[in-house]
Amino acid sequence: MTASRTSRMLISKDPSAITSLLKTTPAAVVAYPTETFYGLGALISDENAVNRIVEIKGRDATKGMIILASSMDMVRSLCHLDEKREMLLETFWPGPLSAVLPADENLSPLLAPGNRIAVRISPHPLALKLVEEVGPVTSTSANISGKSPAQCVDDILSQGLDLDGILDGGTTSGANPSTLIDLICWPPACLREGATPFQRILDISSRITPPDFRLTD
Repeated sequence: MTASRTSRMLISKDPSAITSLLKTTPAAVVAYPTETFYGLGALISDENAVNRIVEIKGRDATKGMIILASSMDMVRSLCHLDEKREMLLETFWPGPLSAVLPADENLSPLLAPGNRIAVRISPHPLALKLVEEVGPVTSTSANISGKSPAQCVDDILSQGLDLDGILDGGTTSGANPSTLIDLICWPPACLREGATPFQRILDISSRITPPDFRLTD
């Protein structure tokens, strides 16, 4: 961590303090709790902040990042979504499920490589509050690539992550990460098995049928 950022890092249990930091600090990156691990958050409109996350994690910039939304309306602003896919996602959201969808054309390639974006809605109240106040944020795990995701503030500090703030939500569950599915295809394909069983996703998707996309009994 650089000395300047270290000296001013804000650790707070108050989401409003962290949202204020994101709104007023150029290229700000913060950590916040989710239902599984802590995530690294930056405003998706702040390309310098997104680039900082790539540097902080030491990850391949072509991998893209999961984006956290707080509502289906916000999801629609990020990607192209039809009725049957929306019905499937509403069955599991808020929850530990991330879906790859066709991205809005205005999004940065850092967030949506190949015009594909991964998005989810977390049930964690602090994560939801954060996104409700600032809009969609990145949701990549709070760790250096190759190291274990952080479950608490001490885990974040021990990795020396170059952050502007941490929203302290205590210790997270440390359960499996969100299941990641490809929802550009239908039926969905599993990209990463996680906390939401993929077989259940397939079972639900098989009951969503054209032409009216209603769930069958």
